[in-house]
Amino acid sequence: MKKMGKVRKWLAIVPLALMSITMAGTPMFDTPVYAATAPSFSDVPAGHWAYDAVGKLAKAGLVDGYGDKNFKGDKTMSRYEFAFVVAKAMDKFETADEDNKQLIDKLSAEFASELNRLGARVAKVEAKTNTWVSGDTRFRYLGNDPKAGGSKLRGSDKFDFRQRVTFQGTIDDDISWIARVQATGKAGNYSSPDGSTAGFDIFAVTGENILGLDKVRIGRFAYDPFSYGLFGKEIGVDGIRVDKKLGSVAFVGSVNNVKGNVSQGTGLGDSGDANTVTTAEFSGKVGKAVGWKTGYYWADAPGTGNRIGTGSTNTGIFGTNTTAETIFTQSRGMSVGFDAKLGNNLLLIGNYITTKLDNAVAGLPDNPKAWAVELTSATKAPPVFYGGKLLVDLKKVNDFGWSVSYRSMDAGAIPEGLGGFDWQAIGYVTDPYSTLLKGSDNVKGLFVALQTTLAKNLVWTIQGQDLKIKNRGLTNLSSDNLGKTYMTKFEFFY
Repeated sequence: MKKMGKVRKWLAIVPLALMSITMAGTPMFDTPVYAATAPSFSDVPAGHWAYDAVGKLAKAGLVDGYGDKNFKGDKTMSRYEFAFVVAKAMDKFETADEDNKQLIDKLSAEFASELNRLGARVAKVEAKTNTWVSGDTRFRYLGNDPKAGGSKLRGSDKFDFRQRVTFQGTIDDDISWIARVQATGKAGNYSSPDGSTAGFDIFAVTGENILGLDKVRIGRFAYDPFSYGLFGKEIGVDGIRVDKKLGSVAFVGSVNNVKGNVSQGTGLGDSGDANTVTTAEFSGKVGKAVGWKTGYYWADAPGTGNRIGTGSTNTGIFGTNTTAETIFTQSRGMSVGFDAKLGNNLLLIGNYITTKLDNAVAGLPDNPKAWAVELTSATKAPPVFYGGKLLVDLKKVNDFGWSVSYRSMDAGAIPEGLGGFDWQAIGYVTDPYSTLLKGSDNVKGLFVALQTTLAKNLVWTIQGQDLKIKNRGLTNLSSDNLGKTYMTKFEFFY
């Protein structure tokens, strides 16, 4: 959720608000402000949770403007002083990680009244229901140069849209909720379900300090608990996630249904089996510049293949017909990865996964592996592969960011439905060896993205990739070339 929409108007009246505030002791901001009058604003008592919360945001670089650039929390602050700090943090909401986003949410709810009076306006409905609304609109132009029997995009298939509206709020001090409505489709198809049907791709409730855990989240959410992005799914998966801090190490566990089933509710075939993936992951830091993650997963999602490559894997040597056949029944594996800041302007991310397949058919390696590396300028964004983050600051006009990555992924290394790179390439689902659904399976290749902020909350992106089949021996192809895909998109955030 984006709180920046709430602070758009406050700068226009900040000089008036500042005139009514006296800053005690060392000034919070680089330029001290002294008031013509000194009304008495209530202080936030020592020991209040907000001091620790702001301290964490300051360490993460989400709060600045202090004389020494370091929040110490050793001075009593008024509620209005906190409101200024929270407003600054709200303005950097998109660059925060998930934990800090929740801290900002909690602080903005605590100081909503003061923020409103300062001009970081909370709408009437928010004041009454403690609910925030945001959204984003995306328009894309898509193109491809397909090989391996694929079809070139044509007509309105080259254009699509996405509209999302997000609702978020708090139930009490420890429980929050979020819901997001999304509609996607191709240009020109308003009268069809593709252009006019919306659904909830996110709805979840998160509780803090429950059963000895720091957080428990249940519901539908974008897949986020495991790896730096080799596992991933932008649209929601249903399940539960738990978080627990163990000293300097963070633990995240999850159980998610990552794929629907065509026979649900009938009692036939795959009815009721949505392919559960269970994960357990630990993460931490080595100094200030290097982070690490390691974990294990179990997946009951099977893999399928057929001779024309339209199964769930990029394989085509199994069987003689065009009906997809099961080529392994389930999988499990381990992930390790790192993120390292190289000076102030570069971030390097690496991720490696090794998997064990159960009941793999003859010819399919039963111990596939996958790895990816990315070099990017997005040092302030969460350390995940592009697709799971923005490369620019939404608020900074003409800000520019880039990402270059390479991936090499064996067939079956990533559970079906969780390919983190699958949606970077666009093509026809019916294509053999389609990079739309299988951009994370038996492929290798280079990906590049360039991004800039054209105007406040308007981002323009150009991206493209060149993919090849990694193991052509598992296909019926005469060449390993899958071709190129590219797109340009405009995203509006509000």
